[in-house]
Amino acid sequence: MSLNSSYNSNEKKSDSSQKQSFFQSFFASLFGGSNPEAEKKRKLKALAKTISKTKYHTFYKTNSSEMTESFAKLMFDIYKVVFPAQQLFKNTQNVSLFKHKIINFSLSEKQHDLLAQIDEQKIAEMSKQIEINKLTEQVEEKLQLFLSEFDSAKTAKIEAIYKAYTLFKDFCCFDYFLLLKKYNSSIREGVFVPVPKLEKVNAEYVVDDLKDFLSVAYAITAEDVAWNDFFAMLKEIYGKEVISPSTWKKIIVKIKNIQVSKTLDFVIQHISQDFKYETSLHYHYESLIEPYIDKIQNETRDAISKITIALKDSKANSICMQIFGKTDVHALEHYTQNGDALLEKKNLNTYEYAEPLNYLKEFLLEYLKKEIREYFDVVVIRGQWDSTLSAPISNAYQELLTISDKISEFDEMMSEEGAYGMKIKTLLPKTAHDSGAENIINRVVSDANDAAKTFIYTSTQNLVTIGKTVKQLIEDYSKPKPIIVKNWKELEKYIDSPMKDFCVGIYKKIYLFVQLMQQYLAG
Repeated sequence: MSLNSSYNSNEKKSDSSQKQSFFQSFFASLFGGSNPEAEKKRKLKALAKTISKTKYHTFYKTNSSEMTESFAKLMFDIYKVVFPAQQLFKNTQNVSLFKHKIINFSLSEKQHDLLAQIDEQKIAEMSKQIEINKLTEQVEEKLQLFLSEFDSAKTAKIEAIYKAYTLFKDFCCFDYFLLLKKYNSSIREGVFVPVPKLEKVNAEYVVDDLKDFLSVAYAITAEDVAWNDFFAMLKEIYGKEVISPSTWKKIIVKIKNIQVSKTLDFVIQHISQDFKYETSLHYHYESLIEPYIDKIQNETRDAISKITIALKDSKANSICMQIFGKTDVHALEHYTQNGDALLEKKNLNTYEYAEPLNYLKEFLLEYLKKEIREYFDVVVIRGQWDSTLSAPISNAYQELLTISDKISEFDEMMSEEGAYGMKIKTLLPKTAHDSGAENIINRVVSDANDAAKTFIYTSTQNLVTIGKTVKQLIEDYSKPKPIIVKNWKELEKYIDSPMKDFCVGIYKKIYLFVQLMQQYLAG
């Protein structure tokens, strides 16, 4: 083959190849092809054409990818309207306060009255006039009456107002100022006169702001939002309109039109080259009523509980003063409230009966082994009365002496060298990484508490037995012809004080102490 013929052949092949490439590109442009860049360009071109046909196409220049002054003007107009609301939310940052105001606005006059009657301070005042058990019943009854008015209709209304509040707050608190600063860096916060000059900006610079705006803006267009009730609440609370309802409705209409046009959604797709982008609404709703009801119930019952504990402590202190002449009693060394400080810190079981057992040990030391022993030696041992009648008091007295010794042994067991205390001391460091250690300690402390409660319960029963017998003997002594004890006159010589005063003193101390122990047993 000649050089010329070879050249002509190659030239023909080249022309054919160029024609084929032209037609491939042509058909690819018509029907799509395998070239990703070409496909992207085609989609961007089609999207730009779609944007140009929408109602709000002036917001965005597709050829230069710029957000225009027209969109900035919309943001400025909204900012001017919502700025007073922004300040309201800025100055009252505690969301709980607004929740309270929403519910307070929705309560009936009867509920307001009932709520005042179950207030902690009111309960405290009532506790000075009414016995605590009766007060507890009255407060619980009023609480239930208050809660019963939250029927389905009222609950739905409150939840609807709360939804409106959430949407309104999110929309108003969008950072319009920061967005507008990108259109004019000299703009000042909250200054609307004169209207600042707003210039177009590179769309990539504001695309994230645009996404954030649409996520809160589109949410306010929902059909089932109780705007009328919400604005009525705002006006009642603040005595003026933060935003006029008519102006707010115009904003909603404007946003709705933009939403329906999908202009800004298309704009975001074009800027980000994400053709599947869809605006996701920023709205997180939680029930308002359920937490409120739980809160009211807990606060009311906690108030009663605090007062009950305070009265119990006050009564206990008063009784202690009458019995011991002091409230600071230290008869035990190890099973004490101070002794379980580490247990409490680690949220383990604590010494539940440390306080009453301490009182019991003190009483057994100071009164059983002194004054009651003297009474027992004189009246029971030297008294001439039927042994069947004296047996209960005698048995009770002997058992109390035994319990006193057992409490001392028990207290030693709670020491670091004792059976219980050593286990606790050894296992405490392991609780941070060993749940088994926690379980063993809790079981040990629980067993100790059971033992302490048994001491208290058994001792109280024995003291009741002694007290009843002493009371019978006081009545017997006062009779012209005693029936139970035959030799009262003879017994008087063994004591320094008058027999009746001596017996009454014993009875009063036992009665007071039984009252003290019953407070802890009842709890």
